[in-house]
Amino acid sequence: MSFTSKDTKLYREDEKVGHKKLDVKEREKLVKNYLPTPPNRSRSHSRKRKQETSHFGVRKFLRSQLYLLLYIFVHAIFSVYIRIRIAYHAVVLRVLSILKYHHNTPDYVRRDVSTLKRIPKHVSVILTLEDGGRAGDALEKLVNEVAEVAAWCASAGIPRLSIYERTGVLKRYMPQTHRALVQKLKGWFGKHQAPPLSLSTRGASTIHTANREYLSHDNVPLDVLLISEDDGREAMVDLTKVLVQMVHKEKISAKDITIDVLDNELSEAVMLEPDLLISFEPYVDLQGYPPWPIRLTEIYCAPDNQGVGYQVFLRGLRKYTEATFKLGK
Repeated sequence: MSFTSKDTKLYREDEKVGHKKLDVKEREKLVKNYLPTPPNRSRSHSRKRKQETSHFGVRKFLRSQLYLLLYIFVHAIFSVYIRIRIAYHAVVLRVLSILKYHHNTPDYVRRDVSTLKRIPKHVSVILTLEDGGRAGDALEKLVNEVAEVAAWCASAGIPRLSIYERTGVLKRYMPQTHRALVQKLKGWFGKHQAPPLSLSTRGASTIHTANREYLSHDNVPLDVLLISEDDGREAMVDLTKVLVQMVHKEKISAKDITIDVLDNELSEAVMLEPDLLISFEPYVDLQGYPPWPIRLTEIYCAPDNQGVGYQVFLRGLRKYTEATFKLGK
């Protein structure tokens, strides 16, 4: 509340004469109208007295126990729901794996995909090296999973397969991986009917099938590409260095560097954008997958799934068939 002009003028006149115009009581009366109302002491004392005689914190204890009971109840309901969902998905996948098992025969896979309206031309899968490769058979299991997925793609008529493994351990064992792929395809298609195979990765020469003269021309050639977490980061860094050097040497202008140029260069350096990305984890976990080649990619993940399975692969193909792609102008 601000002072009125009359009181302000009166106070300033008294101040000019050294506070001799108004006595003490008149000054107190002048200021008293502008002071806030003092709190009621009796009310605060009574409230304090109530707090001191509040049954030794019984209400606070009962309230905390009620909150704990509600938390346990909600946690129990959610845990039961998760257990039921995991059991349901496990039973469904097990039943489907029995009813529609491929039996290592390409004809069964072709029969399963014959009802699909469209088949992706490029499929990418995310595989995980168990325990970081500390176990002795972790790498062997990973290579066997790569060979299995390659056989599924070759049987379904998918010409391109990219395998993403975060650590890049498969790149260090390319000859062994290629040998396992060739043996798997020969076991599925026969020694002389296996489709042509090529295994490549960024920064290394491509390994082709050794017995091309015995291969049938009826099968679609399969190109397998190995990628890792370094491909996304290192490819961008290398491309940035090259473009900066070219601009510095005035070979190109900075205005010539567009999104389309970057997209084309990165696609040639690593890979083209896949049509379908399948994760065999129980939840969507890209694990550092390069982000630029999956802008329009259909991503599929089976909830509560454990391990690499043919049924997850087949359901991913069906998900891709049902997907609607709407591209903006």
